[in-house]
Amino acid sequence: MTTHPIPEQHHDPAGGQATGQHCPADHHLGHAPQAPHHQHPPVGSHPPRPPAPGGGQPLLCLRSALILLLGTLTATGAAVLTYLAQHNTATAFLAGGAAFAGAVLFFHTIIAA
Repeated sequence: MTTHPIPEQHHDPAGGQATGQHCPADHHLGHAPQAPHHQHPPVGSHPPRPPAPGGGQPLLCLRSALILLLGTLTATGAAVLTYLAQHNTATAFLAGGAAFAGAVLFFHTIIAA
């Protein structure tokens, strides 16, 4: 004896009648059928972003921020090592300041614009 699969019934939410059509898989989970994921929304569907405070321009460019960050790290390292060697805070600050100036000039020359 051969058995035939019974087609799933699609219920119309307005009338409640079964139509005899196959239901999409998402319908069984309580979700409405959706468009395939490879389709993109229309280009102009998102609202425009409000301008950033301060005119939208960054305070520093990425290169300048990187140079100052590396200079600060170098100065901190020099100041800590100087303080550990001499236990004198003023000498550590002077060594850190000199290291900062030298590091900023060094990184300014080696980091491409």
